[in-house]
Amino acid sequence: MTLNRGALFAVSFYAGLATMAFEMVLGRALVPYFGGTIYTWGALIAVFLLGMSFGFFSGGRLADRYPRIGLVSALLLAGGAAILCTPLYSEALCLALLDGIEDVRIGALVASLAMAFLPALLFAAVSPVVVRLALVDVAHSGTTVGAMSGLNTVGSILGTIGTSFFLVPVIGSRAIFYLLGAVTIVCAVALLSLRGKARSAVPAILALAALLAAQPEAARAQVSVMAPDGVLEKVESEYNNVFVVKQGQMLYMNFGYRNSQYVESMYDMLDRGALAARYTRYMTLAPVYVDRFERAAFVGLGGGRTASYLVDSFPQLSMEIAELDPEVIRLAKKYFGVKESGRLKISAQDGRIFLTRSKNLYDAVFLDAYRGPFVPFHLLTKEYFEIIKRHLRPGGVVAQNVEPSTMVLDSAIRTIATVFRNVDTYEAGGNVVLIAYDGEPIPPAKLRERAAALAKKHKLRYDPVELLAAKRDIKPQEGAKLLTDDFAPVEMLKTIKRHNERRS
Repeated sequence: MTLNRGALFAVSFYAGLATMAFEMVLGRALVPYFGGTIYTWGALIAVFLLGMSFGFFSGGRLADRYPRIGLVSALLLAGGAAILCTPLYSEALCLALLDGIEDVRIGALVASLAMAFLPALLFAAVSPVVVRLALVDVAHSGTTVGAMSGLNTVGSILGTIGTSFFLVPVIGSRAIFYLLGAVTIVCAVALLSLRGKARSAVPAILALAALLAAQPEAARAQVSVMAPDGVLEKVESEYNNVFVVKQGQMLYMNFGYRNSQYVESMYDMLDRGALAARYTRYMTLAPVYVDRFERAAFVGLGGGRTASYLVDSFPQLSMEIAELDPEVIRLAKKYFGVKESGRLKISAQDGRIFLTRSKNLYDAVFLDAYRGPFVPFHLLTKEYFEIIKRHLRPGGVVAQNVEPSTMVLDSAIRTIATVFRNVDTYEAGGNVVLIAYDGEPIPPAKLRERAAALAKKHKLRYDPVELLAAKRDIKPQEGAKLLTDDFAPVEMLKTIKRHNERRS
């Protein structure tokens, strides 16, 4: 057996391995979107069989017309490129199909056709070509074909077991796509080198590398729902210990404080427009309280979900965000889909300094700045709310998120009430959202009327009429302290905890 003939048998083995490895990892990619039902796997298997059928037919015809090792290399190179590019578009494709096709069975079938048909065809086409090249004489054709088929099947078994039992649990699906694509391309180049033609593959490889390198940083860093769970990135910045954690389809931005982690933001990777943290939905009630909603300020970025939702929902809105920690801004852009634009601008600065220096008047100011379990004291004081008030146009509002289990809730309500005439309180999924404004109290019927009009005009995902139903008359307890720049004990966690325990 010559070296070239031995290489052909090795290629047959690898084609089977790559085919089944790709089928396993692609199935893993489809399940989070279309479910792990018999329909999803049935659609995937059917498409693979369809692609392989076309591959066997077309490969046989090509083998008779172009019986060259270069043809095998070209098929492998194209197959490797197809696999390598799969994670660049698979998630966007599946999300689009979920939005556009109600029947998930049809969605799974279309997704399988789009992603599996071509690679299955290319790898299947390899088999008849290598058989044609490996045949020495007709008398031993049965032995040759049998050996090729047997090696291909053994490769398929190893590809199935190796991928599903070992690779997926250890390195995750996205890494497998890249690994499998890269190894396939290396095999293609190695085959060409046997004939001294490896240079002919260089332009194609360079073009593929340029395609991958041209992907925006956010797209390359975007986490797939198929990635392994756990801490994706930990940053010890000047201000925080920040953790980006994946659990299933959810991403969390957590801040570390005293050996504990506190969730700052939640992001549903299968529903990127959702406000996964329930309290953030109640922050979106602020537009109901104002006559116009064209300019807003937001103190505290986190994962940027509330600000992004508001900018997406209200086309006329311009949002300015102040976030103290540049690393939080970087992580929000890298993992949580935050994108700056002409209507959404982010500055790395303290929220109080930001408003003090601002020359603008706002229709609404949103406050959601936490550092672990507490709000920095200077963002809770009477003096700070007075600064905010000076930057509100007539009729403007403040919306503040309060986490009651770790803050002096009574003091927070009392303090904001000394600056604004009205403070409406909403029980918001474990948190409390305060909406403060001056002037005459807005009657509940008027709020519902405005909410219904906004929901209809902007097709709001979270109906403000329903959110208004969570309004509660939460009054500060007698003796609640006024928070000032001189006295604001919000970081005394044990005192705060005892206070809340007495309240309950």
